[in-house]
This record gives sequence, structure tokens and C-alpha cells, in this order.
Amino acid sequence: MVEMGFGQPMPFLSATYMNGFARLFLNEDWAGLPDAPRVYLGAFGKHPGWNDHLDDLGLVTASLIDTRRILYTGVAHQIETAAWEKAGADKVAPGFDHAIHWRRPGESLTGLVWSSQDGKGRSLYPMIVVVQCVGQSFAWIADVVVPRLEAVAEKCRATASASAVIAALNDTQQNLRYRAPGLGAAPLPDSALGIAAWAEYCTHEPAILQRVLHHLRGQFALFAPGCAEWCENEKQAGSRSLRLPQIPGARPAESLNAWISFLATQVDPAVPILGLLPMDRTWVDVIVGEPAPADFFVLRALPAAVPLVTDIPYQLDAEMQASCAGLLADVARGHLPATSLFNGETVATNRDAAAKWLTRVRPNGRSGFFSRFLKPGSPPSA
Repeated sequence: MVEMGFGQPMPFLSATYMNGFARLFLNEDWAGLPDAPRVYLGAFGKHPGWNDHLDDLGLVTASLIDTRRILYTGVAHQIETAAWEKAGADKVAPGFDHAIHWRRPGESLTGLVWSSQDGKGRSLYPMIVVVQCVGQSFAWIADVVVPRLEAVAEKCRATASASAVIAALNDTQQNLRYRAPGLGAAPLPDSALGIAAWAEYCTHEPAILQRVLHHLRGQFALFAPGCAEWCENEKQAGSRSLRLPQIPGARPAESLNAWISFLATQVDPAVPILGLLPMDRTWVDVIVGEPAPADFFVLRALPAAVPLVTDIPYQLDAEMQASCAGLLADVARGHLPATSLFNGETVATNRDAAAKWLTRVRPNGRSGFFSRFLKPGSPPSA
């Protein structure tokens, strides 16, 4: 049993009664697959080279397949319910232009989403290109993966040929695998990308972080370290989302990394965190847990429809400010918080517990997805 800061004991669940997303997403048994590649590139959506939705290109891992299912279901939900249309043109962006990053300890997915159309001119769905990385630092992803994603996206936009798209994806995957550094035995170190700028921003504008902490404490308790409430049955796991400001003057990758890294110090480190960053805008949306279809309304929603959490005039009482004083002091020193507001434990303690939990529920490599379906080195065209 894990005692939360609110005094409620939260049990760890048997994998038998746990949501499959919680057990499997970005949690493959890579130690049991020493010869499998550590970088996978996939694509799906709409492109003029296909008269309908793309063939699912390169989706050879369980997590890539889940990514396609979750993102596509989310977009389809907005289209089928006319959610964006009902909101009104003044509250919704005209299309898609996003960077995304989905993270869990040791694994991540990074991608680009842009407006596109099929060979018959239908343009309700975007095109999405994603790269799954295993054991690679976010610094490497930002410096190597993102520029190559941008290059392959430009090639896809510039052609109406399906074969040209497949060739570009194959070349990019091969290039990334060649450049991927070898895996170390130790856990990945935290990426410092954007952290100093984020800490300075939050220190100069203290209401920013105070309001975020207030929102987390009120809305995110089911993701507290050691809490299994978010994934306690085999149905859809729980999710929460929040809209946060990009760091003024920072690169998109810096804002994505800083906010996701911060949230990972507060919620259970085993919980997947998805960042959705619209290009040429001033915010980043973050979804914690297993995204529900309705969560993806934020993809095109402007602040008039979905305000930033930091713009909500929360009333911060003295008790709340006192309870967060240590976290705010860490940030004032230019660091991420060293403890979680939910249970008061150190981030290191919570990470160790999360790592053990992920190992315990992880499928064995010999009986998992890859052993049945993955052909090492399979190109996106496979």
C-alpha cells in the first residue's frame, strides 16, 4: 500500500485487472529483444498518393499501432460529432500543424501532424509521421530526430506520389537507425533542454507555476505516485489534460521537454504523458494517462475555447502556497522540483517504484508483440 498526501491508501493492482494501455504502451520487453532496432518510423493519415487513408506504413510495434488508433479515434470523434464546427470559426484553428511527443521511462514517440488531403481532395484528416525511440535521450531526439521529421514532412508535402512518400520514409528510418547511439546499461539521464529557461520563466512569473500546481492538486490526484486509480480495470484508462504556456523565446522542443519533465516529477512516473504543441502558437497541450477521444478537441481549439490553466484566476490560499514552498524553491534555483506535491516523496523514490511496477507488468519479450510480428529491420513499406 502507498500512502498519499491526502491520507488515502492506494493499492497496486494485479496486471490481471489492469488496463492494457497502462501495461503495454511504451513498455515493451526490449531486454528480451537485443537484436531488434531501437528506432521505428511510421506514418498514417491522408496524402494525395492514396485515394483514401494511407496504408499504415511502418506501424510494426504495438505502441505505434496504439498511437494510430488513439490519435485517429480522437480526430474522428471531433469530425463525427462536429465538435470543431459547433465551436465556431472564431474558437477553432483552420487546420493541423503540430509537433507531438509521448513519453514514458526509457521510451518515447515523437511526430509531426499537418493538414493534408487524399487523392480525391478530402481533407478532414491530417497526415501524421511518428518516430518511436527506445533508450534515446530527448536531446538526441530534438537534435537528430526532429530535423529529419521536418525534412520528411517537407518531402511528403511536395509530392503526390505514394512511392516517393514510401521511399522518403524508408530513407529517414534507415538514417535514424544508423545515427542512433548505442544503449547504455544505466537509466537515461534527464534532459536539461529548456529546463533553465522554464525555471527562469516560472520564477519571474510565480503565478504561472502556482496556478499549475493548484490545478494539479485539484484535478490530477488519480495520477499521484503509487495510485492505480487511473488504470484499475480493463476498460479505457483515465486521462486529464491541461493547456500550458510555451516558454517565451524558447524552441518548441524546449517547451515540450520542460513541461513534460515537470509533470513527470509530480504524477506517477509510470504514467504516459503526451504533449501536443501547435506551431506558431503560444501554448502546449498535455494529456496525462490514456487519452480519450474527446481529449483531442484541443488539437484545433483556440484559447477562446480551451483557456490556458495559467489564465484561470485560481484563488491560492496560504495553506496551498506553504505546501508548495519547497517545490517553488527548487524551481527558483533553476531546477525541476525534487519532490511530488501529492505524496511528498522524492522524485528519485517515485521513479524507483515506477520502474519496478513497469517491469512487473511488462510482457515477456518471448511472448510479446515483437516475437510474433516484428521482423527486425522492417521498413515503413513493409
